[in-house]
This record gives sequence, C-alpha cells and structure tokens, in this order.
Amino acid sequence: MDKKRVYMVWAIMAVVFTLIAYLAGANWWSAIIIGVLTVALIVGVATGLMYWKQKKLIANAAKFNIDLKKGKINPADLRRMYFTGGQARKDALLIASQGMQCSVAEAERRLSERPNKQAAHQEMAKNQPKFRGRPR
Repeated sequence: MDKKRVYMVWAIMAVVFTLIAYLAGANWWSAIIIGVLTVALIVGVATGLMYWKQKKLIANAAKFNIDLKKGKINPADLRRMYFTGGQARKDALLIASQGMQCSVAEAERRLSERPNKQAAHQEMAKNQPKFRGRPR
C-alpha cells in the first residue's frame, strides 16, 4: 500500500472508533481523542511487534553466519539452518522464499533435497574464482 492509502485507512479507523465512543455516551471532543489514541495505540503496537520479529529473525540468522543486513547468504549456511529444525527451520524457509522469490512450499522443496557429491562439487567449483596463471 502507498502512503496515501495507509493514511486513509488510519483516518477511517479513527472515525469508526470515534463514532463508537460517541455512541457509547462520550462527549464529542473526548470521542475524537479516544478514536485518535486508539488508532495510535494499534499502529504503535503493530509497528513494535514487526520490529521485534525482524530483530529476532536477524539475530537467529546471525547464529548461522547469515548476515541479512548486508544480504550475505551462503546456501550451505541456509541449508544448515533449515536442517536444525524448530524456529530456525521456519526462519530459513522465510529467508529462502524471499531470496528465491518463490512460495514457501517451493523453498522447502529446494532446501530439503540433499545434493549428491557431483552436484556439491559443481556448486563449489562455480563459486570459486577462476585461476588465470601464476600471480606476479
């Protein structure tokens, strides 16, 4: 949603809460204050919860040598995080689905398949820099 639409939704929520407070018997000026404070409280709590969850995700990923702030995600570390289980598995699926731009089910299918030796060697060779002769 763009900013204009977000502010419009907040204004509509404030009007609804103001109307409910007014119909419940509050003065018109106290009903306006109640409506605005209620919307501010809802927005503040939602923002705080999202910030807390994001901070928790970054801290959990850092335990597995994944730096989400800089965007450094090693597939081997992500796979190790996935196979740990629990909340780390859920976080790995979220990171993989966002990174691969696919659904959570598709990310789970990709992470759960274990590579054979040949595929692991090909992946490792692809990630290593090419040797161009003797350095000078």
